Amino acid sequence: MELFRIINFIIQSAYLSIHLLLIMALYRRRQSTPVWIWFFIFCIALWVWVSGRFTETIVYLFFPTNNAFYQFAANYQYIGNTTAVAAYFLWILYLSGKDRLASSGWFRAFVFACPVVTCGLVFTNQWHHLFYTKLNMGQRVVHGKLFVPCFLWTFLYLLAGYVLSVWFAVGTGRERLKKIVMFSLFPILPTAAVLIRSVSGIDRFDYTPLVMTVCVICFYQIIFKRHYVNIVTLSIHEVIEQTEHPIGICDPQTGKWLYVNRIASGEYEGVMQQLISQLPEAGSLEGDFDGRHMTVDVMPLPGSAATLIAATDMSDLFQEQSELDAQIRMLEARSRELDETRQNIDAYLETLPAPEELRQRQELIESTNKMAEGVFRRVEENLEAARRNPEDAEEALRANLKLTRDCITSIRNAVAQFRGE
Repeated sequence: MELFRIINFIIQSAYLSIHLLLIMALYRRRQSTPVWIWFFIFCIALWVWVSGRFTETIVYLFFPTNNAFYQFAANYQYIGNTTAVAAYFLWILYLSGKDRLASSGWFRAFVFACPVVTCGLVFTNQWHHLFYTKLNMGQRVVHGKLFVPCFLWTFLYLLAGYVLSVWFAVGTGRERLKKIVMFSLFPILPTAAVLIRSVSGIDRFDYTPLVMTVCVICFYQIIFKRHYVNIVTLSIHEVIEQTEHPIGICDPQTGKWLYVNRIASGEYEGVMQQLISQLPEAGSLEGDFDGRHMTVDVMPLPGSAATLIAATDMSDLFQEQSELDAQIRMLEARSRELDETRQNIDAYLETLPAPEELRQRQELIESTNKMAEGVFRRVEENLEAARRNPEDAEEALRANLKLTRDCITSIRNAVAQFRGE
């Protein structure tokens, strides 16, 4: 019997040390998402659970006659296992998308009533007999009247969380069988261990550390290695929620949104409802939705049936571009009018004789022509600048209008001079 206690002491010491290092590592890479927070609380509760078993071993090895210390150690572990089950249940709720329920203060109080009641029974001297009728070192444990109800209460949370985890695993793309196995290890292994100990009363070898090691490694793989939980870090989550562009994740098979950011569920709710019925499998889409001109990028998520949608509201820019195109068309029409006027002047001048006395008028013609050519070049440069940079187009277009008016005025003055007006 003593040999089993020594083996338990070594195994429990190693587990608690390694698990404590894991908790410290998790704290360093902490994230402010509910899924991650409740996983972290769950890991701490598992450590408390095993530390209760470790305290029992210390009592057996070093304080074999102190039955009061043994009672405290035996009861202490219920802080860990009941809290672990409650944290596990809330973690699964967040993981499976039941955020509103899991975030309710009244619902959390209801869930944690189970560990509060259980710990209240085992640590209240006048009521502890309702949980343990007989609790002496080296003897078979005899449970009280409330042990089974409290155990079933805890087990119902465990079972509910397990059912939700299986539902989540089945509905999230590929590797369903692997996910179900990984999500099944925590409820099945600890429950089997507790049942064996409670029914048989045999408590020589403590396999709780081994069971918890498998469970923690499994959940760590689920979160950080396999990314089955799809945790979003705080910085990315804030960017997605605070961006001015509607972003969402939809299930094309059901035609429903699995996630939309804040602006998509508010200002662009009508756009998102119209958009989901017109999405292609992948690529880009542009069109008018709910009175807005939108460009949409559609990207299937690897390893999942869901699709990521990122939309951009181009309504203002589309309106500005339309106005700019109208101004450009007007300037092009003015330019054509100017060109026709110049051609008419050239045709008129060709009909005139070229005597010596007309040399002064010829110089006027050449200077006017050079001036017109310079205006044409500046107009074309401004048009090209307007196309390249729509933000500065207004100033360039105003300059073109002034140049066009001045040029036409100069040409008309030259024509008047030729006519002797």
